[in-house]
Amino acid sequence: MAKSFEHLVAGAKEKWTEDERRVHDATARVFELEMAARAELGEQLHAARKAKALSQPALSAVTGVQQSEISRIESGAGNPTVATLSKLADALDLKLTLTPQH
Repeated sequence: MAKSFEHLVAGAKEKWTEDERRVHDATARVFELEMAARAELGEQLHAARKAKALSQPALSAVTGVQQSEISRIESGAGNPTVATLSKLADALDLKLTLTPQH
């Protein structure tokens, strides 16, 4: 009988040193924060697009950003460049800003 992935991972983690555990925990926290930030960005872009009554294809036509990329960004799965974000922000009358993390 094949072992589950979770079982294999648990077995591997048992052999980790304390330093390896700390690195894993720190990396996991950074990853979770990045995923949360992507999701928040996607929600904001989606809301702004809807407020302008634009479909994804219409926004794509205005910005030159592929509709599939807009979809990935709005779902939190995309990793847009600053250039892509600038195009979307301009079309949606948004301003890109950097703010301290809370």
